[in-house]
Amino acid sequence: MNSAIIRLAMRSLLGRSRVLVLLAMAAALLALALLLRLAPTGPLDPAGGPLNLVRTFGIGVVIPVVTLIGTTTLITSEIDDGSIIYLLSKPVPRWVIVASKMLVILASSMVFAVLPMALAALIMVGTDGGLWWGALLGGTVSAAAYTGAFTLLAIMVKRSVTGCLLYWLVWEALLTSVLKPAQYLSARAFGGSVTHEAMGLDAHPAAWFAVVAAVLVLVAGAVVAGRRLARTTISEV
Repeated sequence: MNSAIIRLAMRSLLGRSRVLVLLAMAAALLALALLLRLAPTGPLDPAGGPLNLVRTFGIGVVIPVVTLIGTTTLITSEIDDGSIIYLLSKPVPRWVIVASKMLVILASSMVFAVLPMALAALIMVGTDGGLWWGALLGGTVSAAAYTGAFTLLAIMVKRSVTGCLLYWLVWEALLTSVLKPAQYLSARAFGGSVTHEAMGLDAHPAAWFAVVAAVLVLVAGAVVAGRRLARTTISEV
């Protein structure tokens, strides 16, 4: 990792307009949790509405949106506007550039998506059912997988924003919902599986597989993107 690149990435990501969007995503999640908690429906079952909010809106929407904002800010936009030339001209290994940016993307997902999701679970049901712990673990696994997948698409696909959106909307939101085998290749399903396992519920795919697969996607994204960037010359940017 390179501390200078990390500082530059954090400064770029936490620009005023972007940080407001990130905060809005976290606030929306917390607001929905509060509304569900205050609804006159009696005690909430952690495995009912609260779990659905965490799994559907938290893991299914907030985490990928926050991760996508980080990816487009720190990788896609720098390639498109040519500002990445500054980094490519420095005597820093290309894989270090990618890994440093991915660390900031993953950290932003933790701060603006995963931690608010765990807090939302605490608001809704407290520590009952282990939902907050499941949300924290499942959110982390899902964020890692999305970071790897979006980074890979940002480097490999020419229209990377469109590619990331199509991957999220078509594959993650649609196909994995109707095709059960597709969940073995789904960042959303990985997070949901770990959340279920932490709550003592049935998990598909298995939680151990979800964790291993998410780590592999994260590492693969860093390795492949780093190699692709290493073959990129300044004149090609």
